[in-house]
Amino acid sequence: MAHRLDRWGFGRVWLPENCVLDAFSIGGAIAASTDLEVGTAIVPVYSRTPAVLAMSAATISRLGNGRPMHLGIGAGGQVTVERWHGVPFANTITTVADTVAILRQALGGEKTDYAGETRQSHGFRLTDGPPHGFRIHVGGMGPRMQALAAQVADGLIVTWLSPRVVRDFAQTFRESVSAANRPAGSVELIARAYVVVCDDPAAAREAVRRELVEYLISPPYGRYFTSVGFGAEVEAARAGFEARDRQRAVAAVSDALLDEVLIYGKDASDIAEPLHQYFEAGADHLMVQPVPVERSGDPDRTIDAVGEAFS
Repeated sequence: MAHRLDRWGFGRVWLPENCVLDAFSIGGAIAASTDLEVGTAIVPVYSRTPAVLAMSAATISRLGNGRPMHLGIGAGGQVTVERWHGVPFANTITTVADTVAILRQALGGEKTDYAGETRQSHGFRLTDGPPHGFRIHVGGMGPRMQALAAQVADGLIVTWLSPRVVRDFAQTFRESVSAANRPAGSVELIARAYVVVCDDPAAAREAVRRELVEYLISPPYGRYFTSVGFGAEVEAARAGFEARDRQRAVAAVSDALLDEVLIYGKDASDIAEPLHQYFEAGADHLMVQPVPVERSGDPDRTIDAVGEAFS
């Protein structure tokens, strides 16, 4: 898939931490074999120490002949952190802030000397080697994480934001960057779009409808969806979930919500306008996530259609 992206002239490929592929391992292979910049979106700060994150980022950049590695980090989710990694999910904002501070020292070529509330590092320095570049992006939906990104990151990664929501969000975020006394344009707003191009987009819509239940019943995402006008859907999905009525919870995901968070169609002409709307609304970069095969998507065809839409 990365080689397909490279042929179309995409700029970056983003890799999540999930239970299938390690983002850094596959990222190194992609960096070494394509012209793409590699990023993670996102890796929880609880699953790796800051020193390991710094080594991984520098390695991927060097494998890519010095192209910047885009280190996308965040708190992650409580279930993932506590169940997968067995680590307490606590002090999320402070942990991300401490991690970024150590990363700045290490990736900047310094010997680390930092004692934070949640993370400490002293005397670590990357070994000499080929030049490397990096940018640190914070993933987060809540106002405190967004404020932190405005203060210390090179970018903010957001998800499930439609162009309607991005329009106001971008303005508010840029005001936060200015309030942090950072130059305009110094912190990128990276919006993730969920996209499917396939023969049966209706089937993919229904699969994404089922997927969205998991987000609506999550307290952080539930608060977000409520804040952008989908409070009724959040309440209904939670009621269905608490009643152990999966069908009722899925039915709570309205067509209006689906149309906001999913871009779908059978060819490039169906998706071109909504994709371009993200940039018109104020996003600096668009992170396209194809709906996977297991949700009736066609990632290869989606990549081709997105490439055509921007060619």
